[in-house]
Amino acid sequence: MVSVNMDSLKEKILEKLERLPENAHQEVLDFLQFLEWRKENRQESQLSVVNEESDAGWLETDLSNLGSYEPYDWQPGELDKGLPVKYVPGMGVVIVEE
Repeated sequence: MVSVNMDSLKEKILEKLERLPENAHQEVLDFLQFLEWRKENRQESQLSVVNEESDAGWLETDLSNLGSYEPYDWQPGELDKGLPVKYVPGMGVVIVEE
């Protein structure tokens, strides 16, 4: 019974894909590649839930006395500029060569 439902689901997906304009096919492919990547990296995404929980604790902390601290003195090189990037369809975000 599962394969029947999967087949009908695949048919629905294919029908919708056929109705999309050609220029939208790349976006669908990009999304599918993202879903594959997310599945492969599921362990990392499960770790992010732990981080979100610890972030929630930080956000609930009383930060009213932060103004009493001296501002951090950034040293040369600590804030180097990052590399420029751009989005390339089919490839994702890539570094722009200077």
